[in-house]
Amino acid sequence: MSQVPAVEFRRISKIFGDCVANEDISFKVTAGTIHGIVGENGAGKSTAMKILFGLYTPSGGEFMVHGTTQNFTSSIDAMKAKIGMVHQHFMLAEPLTALDNILLQQEGGAFSLLPRAEQIKHLNEVAKRYGFEVDLHAKVEDLSVGAQQRVEILKILSQNSEILILDEPTAVLTPQEVQDFFKNLRQLKAEGKTILIITHKLKEVMALTDEVTVFRAGKVVGCRKTSETSISELAEMMVGRRLQNPHERSTAIDPKPVIEIQNLSASLGNHRVENLNLTVRTREIVGIAGVEGNGQDILIRALLDKHGFSKKHLSGKIITHGSVGSFPEDRLRFGVLPTRPAYENYLLGQHRSTKFARGIFLKLNDVIQATRAAMEQYDVRPRNENLTFASFSGGNQQKLVVARALLQKPQAVIAAQPTRGVDIGAIEFIHNEIRAARDAGSGVLLISSELDELMALSDRILVLYKGHFVAEFSRQEFDEIKIGAAMGGGH
Repeated sequence: MSQVPAVEFRRISKIFGDCVANEDISFKVTAGTIHGIVGENGAGKSTAMKILFGLYTPSGGEFMVHGTTQNFTSSIDAMKAKIGMVHQHFMLAEPLTALDNILLQQEGGAFSLLPRAEQIKHLNEVAKRYGFEVDLHAKVEDLSVGAQQRVEILKILSQNSEILILDEPTAVLTPQEVQDFFKNLRQLKAEGKTILIITHKLKEVMALTDEVTVFRAGKVVGCRKTSETSISELAEMMVGRRLQNPHERSTAIDPKPVIEIQNLSASLGNHRVENLNLTVRTREIVGIAGVEGNGQDILIRALLDKHGFSKKHLSGKIITHGSVGSFPEDRLRFGVLPTRPAYENYLLGQHRSTKFARGIFLKLNDVIQATRAAMEQYDVRPRNENLTFASFSGGNQQKLVVARALLQKPQAVIAAQPTRGVDIGAIEFIHNEIRAARDAGSGVLLISSELDELMALSDRILVLYKGHFVAEFSRQEFDEIKIGAAMGGGH
């Protein structure tokens, strides 16, 4: 293994206006290893990786690649230096084939000059060699999320990238797909590739990486060999305190239903659900598991916006008993006004309440006071209700959305992807608030792509596959392998 680091950051800083995203960060990445990059939302880890990939230029300091100081002005410079990056949200043209998506990034290289048949042959050889086989002739929109990820990785492998940056690469994979993915990454490592993984899943960090660097509040607070650390130590370094163990539930499930779904069928475009039946009872958390693209988005849309469907595209019944609180799967698209102040966003959905309105007039001071109290109770930082919603980090955005829903003390809670894009400290907090809502008498329908989250919170789990419920597991039956198999269609 080379003694020269594949990557070295030396006192790198990055400042955006008044915000210091990175402050004097220094760390090394050993060549030919898998290196974890962990930290809370807003800790600066993604900014550092975007500097390495040429998307940002540092405000101070320098970084080196294989011992040579670099001054990238764009991602093209990074790719020329054999660095590739797979972003958390894929950069794919969905109407085009997998092959065309790969070739779009090859313009100007020797590979792009080869006849198309030779390009296909070469890509299939690379895919087979590293375990990333995919139907090159299929349209991206028709591929599973896991296959789309393989397309993204083939894009950078076809450029002979030596350093791979992967941002939350397992967020959309089943447990079985994760194991296969890890096997493929280890093969890349065996071939001498250097892999940097941004993730919040510490269990996966321990299973896969050789070394890990921890970010907190824009600084590097520690670097460890993975064999010499633990999940609890990494978590404490990330959040600056020891995480609490969840309390066991102290209340029994009440048979009274709060949400009933009867023979529900709905469709939008190529996505659909068919003949779904489900009951959520008081003081119960029912989890919906499934790989993204199997109907969760349609189920969520039907639950939260059934009037957005025509009669032709929605049938069956959705019955809720009492008040409903919800947080949508994509807060920025469906749950907030990003450019408006926090207090206006806290008001959304409550603007007709006598608590905040007198006739057609808002009690603006009461709205502001309630927002301040919610931000204090839910530890939303910074404590400034006048900041635009988009100014907060992802974790703090989500905590405000969760506060808005749960502080209304609803009888039913529809929690869609409650911790997506959220760091470990905020995950702990949100999980505890969902449990507290259940214990206080709410029934919760939890829809999540995170199997660990579902198993930690749910009393029952139903698996959604290709628009159908294909399996149900009581808490006593929870088994990651069996649930994962059902998620992949092996029911």
